[in-house]
Order: sequence, then structure tokens, then C-alpha cells
Amino acid sequence: MDISNFIQKIILSVKLRFYTNIYIPTRSFFLRKKKRIRIVFMLGNLGAWKTEALYKAMLAHHRFDPILVISKTHDEDDRDNLKNYCKKKGYDFYETECISNPLWDKFRPDIIFYQKGYGVEFINNFKSLLCYSPYGFRSSLEDWSFKTACFQNSWQIYYENSTLSRYYTSEMGGNFNNGYATGIPPMDEMSVPKDLLEDPWKGNSKKIRIIYAPHHSINPENWWQTSTFLETGELMLDLAERYSDRIQWAFKPHPLLRYKLEKIWGKEKTDSYYDKWANSEWSQYESGKYLGLFKHSDAMIHDCGSFVEEYLCSGNPVMYLVRPGGIEQNWNEIYKKAFDLHYKGSTINDIEQFIKNVFEGSDNLKSQRESFYAEHLTPPFGKSACDNIIDCILDRKKARKFKK
Repeated sequence: MDISNFIQKIILSVKLRFYTNIYIPTRSFFLRKKKRIRIVFMLGNLGAWKTEALYKAMLAHHRFDPILVISKTHDEDDRDNLKNYCKKKGYDFYETECISNPLWDKFRPDIIFYQKGYGVEFINNFKSLLCYSPYGFRSSLEDWSFKTACFQNSWQIYYENSTLSRYYTSEMGGNFNNGYATGIPPMDEMSVPKDLLEDPWKGNSKKIRIIYAPHHSINPENWWQTSTFLETGELMLDLAERYSDRIQWAFKPHPLLRYKLEKIWGKEKTDSYYDKWANSEWSQYESGKYLGLFKHSDAMIHDCGSFVEEYLCSGNPVMYLVRPGGIEQNWNEIYKKAFDLHYKGSTINDIEQFIKNVFEGSDNLKSQRESFYAEHLTPPFGKSACDNIIDCILDRKKARKFKK
């Protein structure tokens, strides 16, 4: 065994114990007494930025000084999309080269909101508190998705409901008690009426509008092996062109799909495929925010994880493409219920039948989806998730009610 590495691990373990058991309680006590609390939101991908509503709520609140910090991630560089979006919305922002750069010296944040909670970047900064709100609805029961140093050493983690908060907090093990059932900001965004959202669809508005959203897990090393793209991706493009007189299509792939597809197909074939979706009159390519796309659509066909619950906000029928032989469902109970509210398909014939049902308005699962949305995707206590999160940060007594 390398003695120096062993000693470094011991030192890090001691630091983390001190940070969790002593620093967090002390820092949070004094933080709540500050007149202004500085918050840094780390952003790495525009489509995954699901705390925008929280950022805006804090921007309007007299106790907060929120800051947007844009960086590239280990897997992708989406900084141009993020910067263009922020400029369009009039948001001030800063840019760093890499998400793992220390933030304290430049910004002195009291709290850091990371976009994704799977990294350990926080070990570069023991001076700030971590808070985490997921970029998608929680689904996995696999350890990698929540038993991470980032989760375990966060001050507060926000959950969709008390069922999930109790489960994941308990399963982290040890004496962790940082889960709060406040609801999450995507719930607030999902509740915005369709008429208040910009309609991003192009083409003839009289056509049926269908989204095709493939996942990125096309290579064997992915745990989340849900992608059907290598089997159906080209067939879907052919199908889209065949129905182009009646359907306006939107291609909404996971941001990582292109990066991984180039390694299998090569850049030329991948570019040609994406260009076909982007440049045809009957279709469009979407790589950024998508709530308006969802709300102004008529249906979706996908095999993505987070969209299983997110698309239910539209009220529209949705088909999940299932891999040959099915997929292992190591998912939490709420996610399973949402998955059961999808029509399933594994062949082009299945997909065509789904499309015909959309044309005819045949949707046997509609009332069940509406009930699920009301019961599981609405924040508690009659307030928005963002207001609940702000209460949780500012007031210890109010935070306690999200533990029940």
C-alpha cells in the first residue's frame, strides 16, 4: 500500500467528519443571522439547469445575493448555450474553465448549489455549505446515485415528497439527516400554464406535434441501460419523414448522445443524422430549455430517465421505448408508478400504433396521469417548492416541518 496515499485518505476522512459534524451546524447557525446570504449556482448544461426558478426567487428576495457561475464539465462543454441563454434573459453571470475550480477565493459564497450531485468537487472548498436540488426527478435506487460524498456532506438536499426524502436519507447510512421534503423547482416550472410559455414549435400549427427524445446510454458501460437508439434511431427518422405531412417533429436527445454516438458512428454520419432533424421543414432539433416544447406538444416518444415524470406535466400521452428483453427496474416506488403511466413500445409497429392513437385522441391513461400529477408532483403546504426551499434555508423552525 502507498503510505502517502493512505495518509491522505485519513486526513481527508478527518476533514469530512469535521465538516459534517462541526462546521455545518456552526456555519448554518451564523448564516441564518446574516442580512445577506451569497449563493453560487454552478451551471454546466442548459437543459439540466432546473434551479432557474429558485435563482429568480432568490434574486427578488432581500436576504439573498445569487450568482450564476458557468463552467464546462468533464463530459461536455455547453458554455455557449448557457451564456447565450443568460444574455437573452438578462442574467448576470461569471465563467470558469472547469467546475472543479475552487470558488471561495473569487466569490466567497455562503452556499453552493451544484447542478449535479455526483462529483466530489466540494472537497476543494470546505468554507461554503452545499445545497442540492436535483436536475431531474429521482428514480434510481443504485448506490452511485445518492451515496456520494457530495450528498453525504451537503447541508440540505431537497426532495419531491416525504416518501423519497425518508427513503434516500435513511439509505445514505450513518447519522445523515439532511433531506427535506420541500418539493423541487421543476415542480414549480411544470405548473406554469401553457399560455404563459413561449411556443418554440416551428411549422404548421395544425399538425400534430410529437417529440422524439432518445437517451445517451448506448454503450455497455452505462449503468442506466435504457437507450434504444442504436436499434430505432434511424428507423425513427424514416418514420418521421413518412408522417411529415401530418406530424411536426422535435428531436430532443440527451445532451451526451451526440458525444457518444460520434465514437460509434463517426462524426460524419452523426452530423448528417442531427442535421436531418434540424434542417427539415417538418422537424427541429432542440438542445436547451424544453418546458415550452413539452407544454405545446401533443405527445412524446422517449427512453430517457428524467422525462418519465417531467413530461406528465403536459397532460399528453407518452410512449416509452423499451429495449429488447426489457430493462431492470431498480427504481423507487413513485418513479415506477409514473413509468406505468406510459404506453410501451419496442417495435416500429408499436410506435405507429401509438401515433395512430394520438391522431384519434385515444388515451386510456389520461385520467390516471392527471391523478398522479396532483398527488406526487405538487409541492407541499400550498406553497411553491422555491418558497419552501427559501424557508428551509432561512428558518430552522420552518425547516423542521419538511422532515415530517
